[in-house]
Amino acid sequence: MELADHFFEEGDYYRAVTEYKRFLFFFSSSARTEEASGKIVKSYYKGKRWDDAVQAGNDFLIKFPSSEWTPEVLLMQGRCYMEKMDYSQARKIFQKILETEPVSSVRDEAQWQMAITYLKEERWKEAASEFRKTQKTSHLFPKSEYLAQSLDQVDQLPYKSPTTAGVLAAILPGAGHFYCERYRDAAIAFLLNGAFIWGMVESFQHENYVVGGILTFFELGWYSGSIYSAVSSAHKFNRKTKKEYLEFMEKESNLSLGFSWQAGKPIFALRYDF
Repeated sequence: MELADHFFEEGDYYRAVTEYKRFLFFFSSSARTEEASGKIVKSYYKGKRWDDAVQAGNDFLIKFPSSEWTPEVLLMQGRCYMEKMDYSQARKIFQKILETEPVSSVRDEAQWQMAITYLKEERWKEAASEFRKTQKTSHLFPKSEYLAQSLDQVDQLPYKSPTTAGVLAAILPGAGHFYCERYRDAAIAFLLNGAFIWGMVESFQHENYVVGGILTFFELGWYSGSIYSAVSSAHKFNRKTKKEYLEFMEKESNLSLGFSWQAGKPIFALRYDF
């Protein structure tokens, strides 16, 4: 066990698992089998072997259903599902913790992760609702409150309408990109389509139908491409706006201010989470 713990502390999780399993094989009746089994789950989790961690967790829960390790094992399983982007299954695991675990740091973490699963799926209202369920005694409460309030404003960000961008691009090539604040692309789209249209008109006016037909063929491609590009630019603008807001929101949430009274004296607190 000491050797296994040494490998674990060194970050050599594969060897740690091997030694914990060796311990279980030779000392199956030891009072520390529960500890060794729990540390196998933790080693797989730390080693980012998500499937192995989930399976080891299932084995542990079957063998030690009433263990004090159970909440932590469940929490690791939930995080594994999050890493696998199986957010629905992760929520089921976190819900088990919330239903069975009393006030504790593990419960607080499960509530936090529950909210994060909705945040990952961009389900802002559900995420805000879960953040607001954080207990006031938790160290995560100030951050959760800030994130919940910030998420209420996500839908009010200055998004660009893909439909509007497409319509503008169809009416005047480049207008859709200009609407999406991509001014260089707007200029290129306008000049390129303008040049082809001018060439088409000149060709047909001079009865040069072959050249006119060729230019028309290419212009249709540029024209439809500029519409598609304008719509895509609107989506990119929205994703960028949302990403920047969420990053700013996460950064700002690390700083929290507080005011309270203790023994009749006003206490002002400033906290920054690293």
